[in-house]
Amino acid sequence: MIKENKIRVLPEAIAQKIAAGEVIERPASVVKELMENAIDAGASEIVVELKSGGLQLIRVVDNGEGMGPGDVPLALQRFATSKIREAEDLYAIETLGFRGEALPSISSVSQMILRTRPSPSISGTKVVSEGGEVKQISETGCPVGTEIEVHQLFYNFPVRRKFLKSIRTELRYALQHFLRISLAHPAITFKFIHDGRKLEELLKTDSTLVRVEAVLGKEVSEQLEAIRFEEDEIRIDGFVSLPSFSKRIGDGISIYINRRYVKDRIIYKALLDAYRHILPGDRYPVAILFIRVSPSSVDVNVHPTKAEVKFKDPEKVYQAVWSSVRRALEETSLNGKRTSTERVQEVLGHDESQPSFPFQHSWKHRPTAWGEEVIVPKAAEGEEMAWETERKGPYRIVGQLWGTYILCETEGMLLVIDQHAAHERVLYENLKKRFDEQAIVSENLLLPVLIELSLEESLLFDSAKAVFEAIGFEIESVGKRLYAIRSIPSFIEQKEAAERVREMLEELSVVNPVRKSSTSKRDGSHGAINPMFTQNEINSSPLQDPIEAELRTGQAAGLSNGVKREGEGTAALHTLLISLACHSAVRANFPLRKEEMEELIRNLYPFNPSTTCPHGRPVFQLFSLDELNRRFKRS
Repeated sequence: MIKENKIRVLPEAIAQKIAAGEVIERPASVVKELMENAIDAGASEIVVELKSGGLQLIRVVDNGEGMGPGDVPLALQRFATSKIREAEDLYAIETLGFRGEALPSISSVSQMILRTRPSPSISGTKVVSEGGEVKQISETGCPVGTEIEVHQLFYNFPVRRKFLKSIRTELRYALQHFLRISLAHPAITFKFIHDGRKLEELLKTDSTLVRVEAVLGKEVSEQLEAIRFEEDEIRIDGFVSLPSFSKRIGDGISIYINRRYVKDRIIYKALLDAYRHILPGDRYPVAILFIRVSPSSVDVNVHPTKAEVKFKDPEKVYQAVWSSVRRALEETSLNGKRTSTERVQEVLGHDESQPSFPFQHSWKHRPTAWGEEVIVPKAAEGEEMAWETERKGPYRIVGQLWGTYILCETEGMLLVIDQHAAHERVLYENLKKRFDEQAIVSENLLLPVLIELSLEESLLFDSAKAVFEAIGFEIESVGKRLYAIRSIPSFIEQKEAAERVREMLEELSVVNPVRKSSTSKRDGSHGAINPMFTQNEINSSPLQDPIEAELRTGQAAGLSNGVKREGEGTAALHTLLISLACHSAVRANFPLRKEEMEELIRNLYPFNPSTTCPHGRPVFQLFSLDELNRRFKRS
């Protein structure tokens, strides 16, 4: 008996979904592909409109050249393109799109309507497709250009839809692609609309710096230095941040190859190497690099979404990026702008002779950050604090190592304490305790502090505003992405208010807000939106914004500000408390006076030696006397 073959050719419908999954990961992927098509079509104005973060509708309208009635059906077939004729053309690609996969991939996982009209024609063409199948082609009236509506993305692919995140998170992903593309094309006007509200409008300009300021904000653009490099076939233009300005995460780095946004390890490494010994190891620059190379020296066809490239001579590209950035930073120093030395002093804080904990001005009888009073001895002016040898408790401070570690002798053990991690843990526990007791004191500012937020930061703040209010901030909008900080927690200095808010928003931006439901069913019936859903179903579905959902839950339970005060509370709340603790804690490489170390250890001593800081780094390390004796071969 002949056995049936194990290997089978997949049906076309399944093959199309697999192919679509490589190109279309989420609504943001649709935004990216359609915007790139519009740019390739020569558009001078592009409008992106989303409903429910793109889960319900994605509409992209452009005034480009449009398509004739004969081209429209072909555009929905795989590998149909006007940009490639021969195999050699793959090594001379000047356009953003070229594979002919975007439209067929999008149409195969959505209900799509396409309207297009070229400039010579008096009428346009309308195509309606569903799940990759063309349902209708007809003549229609429409302006010159192309309009594409994508409804119910992944309606026929529930497994993929189940893995989408909240509406707000998907909106942020789409905005990221929108802003990245708009940065590289200042000569085009871009608009972004969500649920009928215009979130962004970037008017065309001849200046890249004007577009950078419009996207990143004036505060950031003022901290940027222009760079320019040209050698052989490599040309680099763009902007890099001054040594005095940096971020905790690397999301401020945007790399473009021939105006195509990419993620490239070689360029990323060259950029960070140029900042080595200028920025602290845990900080990242802001950089917008436009790199122009010969199309024949770079392969843009190595990734399904064209997000990565491969260079013929990567070492040459590395050297070009490193030298251009390094030269700009050196010229910044020579021109009298803030140098790396000044940046180091800023990171370290005040003069070593001054008190070291950032939130205290002097060590004397005064309220602490949480309202408790402590009395700490203070040395007379000009005197050094005398080191005492007697033991005041179960430990004795031996000294400080490299301005980072505190050494203590205790019960036959050497206790090594990371001062930043220890202080961060103490601050966090006190902040959490005071929050639960509703004892965080807020201080009204005589004059409000103004802060300009980026579009993404403003969306983050809007979703977490109640959490900011719960920990003592009063912040209100006073203009387009301009906010006034009117009240701050009492342990924050007014001059640090804007920086603290920005740091906390940075922390929120890297927190994954999606949580797995403990009641999810294996068939995916819970946790996924029904393919044919209404607006009400979207708003009540598990894909709603989790921060907003938690706040609504808190309000329903009658809790203050809609924020939980018992148990774990919200992820956003604890993110902000951790951020406040981290940025208020004493830093490494920071000499402490003896009384400062004593106070820190006194507050820390109740904790278990296995304690970590809120970020998970160990606070203590213990070394036994027996281990030391063995090392020194003492019997």
